[in-house]
Parts: sequence; C-alpha cells; structure tokens
Amino acid sequence: MKISQIMVSTGPTEEGLPPLQGMLLAELNRRPDEVFDNSDEGLLQIFPRLKRSSLSWSLYLLHKKGLISKRKVRVNGRLTTVFGSHEAVEALKGHLNVAD
Repeated sequence: MKISQIMVSTGPTEEGLPPLQGMLLAELNRRPDEVFDNSDEGLLQIFPRLKRSSLSWSLYLLHKKGLISKRKVRVNGRLTTVFGSHEAVEALKGHLNVAD
C-alpha cells in the first residue's frame, strides 16, 4: 500500500471535538440570532450528508460539554427543545421575558 493512499487524520478541533461537532459548533456560533431543534431542516440542508440521529446526538453532546445552550419552548402549541449558541439562547430568553 502506498503511503499516499493512507488517509491522514486531521484530529480533533481546538476544543477537543470530533470534526462533525466542531462544524456544528462553528455554524451555531455564526448564527447568534437563531436556535435550532434537534432535527432542524436548515442544519440538515447546510450539512447534506448529516443524518438526523447524528445531528441530534451532536447537539446533545455539545450541550453536555457546555459549549452550547438549550431551552424548552412552546412552538405552534407544541413543547420542543431548541439548541443554540449561548448568546442565541440568552436572546431567546429576553424575547420570551424569562427571568432565569
């Protein structure tokens, strides 16, 4: 096998994240005025190879590591959990007039 045929691992990002989580984190930080649910069509269009389950797990793990925030909100009468950058979720709280 030629050395050139061996795929070089780029390794984790500076936050110690796998590449998928790093890309999602960067995208969420670029959008401080938006929040996303765990199967958001907009994010799935940005990352067309991404599966819904991978998106959901990645958002959960980013929140668990404290890199993004989440909030339960009622959208069109249904309770749903949304994720976003810390700035976006704080803006959402302000929009909803929530004290916590």
